[in-house]
Amino acid sequence: MKKEEMLLLTQKQFEAYNNKDIEAFCLCFHPEVITHNLVTGATGSVGIEIFKQNYRKLFENNPNLHCEVKTRIVHEFTVFDEEFITGVSKYPNGLHGSAVYAFRDGLIDRVWFLF
Repeated sequence: MKKEEMLLLTQKQFEAYNNKDIEAFCLCFHPEVITHNLVTGATGSVGIEIFKQNYRKLFENNPNLHCEVKTRIVHEFTVFDEEFITGVSKYPNGLHGSAVYAFRDGLIDRVWFLF
């Protein structure tokens, strides 16, 4: 994917996330999407159905959920976002972290979280 395409797709999923639009959000991700937590080493979801279930629950349980991108960097075939997330009941003071996106077949297929 070209840099511009990766940036456009990353921005599209970011906007859908903030709008809590589960359908538009999931359209940005590969059917075989895998998420990982780099802090714990845990795999968050494997495949679009589990991914969709996880995010649907997040959106429903946190109606004030909002993400602000502090920094966005493109490096080769990945996009790195430094983020600050608010509106999550588990983190009343907000959550500072990062997400790294990798791409396949014109979609995001891997996400590594550092929260």
